Amino acid sequence: MEEWEILKKVMELRSEFRQSGGRSTKFVGALTTEQMREKLIQKGFNVSRRDVFIEGVPYEMDLLVLREGEPSDCLLYKPEQVNAVLEVKFRGTYGKDAIKGIKRKFDAVKKVRADIKCLYVTLSENMKYKYRVTSKKLGYPVFELFTRDTPLERALKKKGIKTTGDWNKLIKLISGK
Repeated sequence: MEEWEILKKVMELRSEFRQSGGRSTKFVGALTTEQMREKLIQKGFNVSRRDVFIEGVPYEMDLLVLREGEPSDCLLYKPEQVNAVLEVKFRGTYGKDAIKGIKRKFDAVKKVRADIKCLYVTLSENMKYKYRVTSKKLGYPVFELFTRDTPLERALKKKGIKTTGDWNKLIKLISGK
């Protein structure tokens, strides 16, 4: 299953990075985004580079699934080029204000073009986490590829991590099927 491939690759590269002295959560977030991007491209989607922008939106986007066309300077897309915006996380958010920030970003996208899909995707989330992002809290679709009720490393060791089926739901939604 593709979500297991993504998780395995992220965990391997995160481990290598840590062994070399790295401790950046930014690295793990970028790595997660790159792995999802690669899987989407393999499935035939036209996907932007990570950390790009949409004209008229003052926020950086993790990934865009594109309709057609090329960006200006590989960073800036016209709203009509964008099918979906993906906010990608490795382990979800780190506090209650994060949900407000994501909602603000998605609302700004909708102002420039209402038919752009705004999607929050997290590789893994603790179902007990107080500030867990849900569709109800965010007001936009949320996709958790894995769920668990303990810290990630413990869940992996004890086989307490489960796929949710959200990867396939995400693919269907962005493909319009």
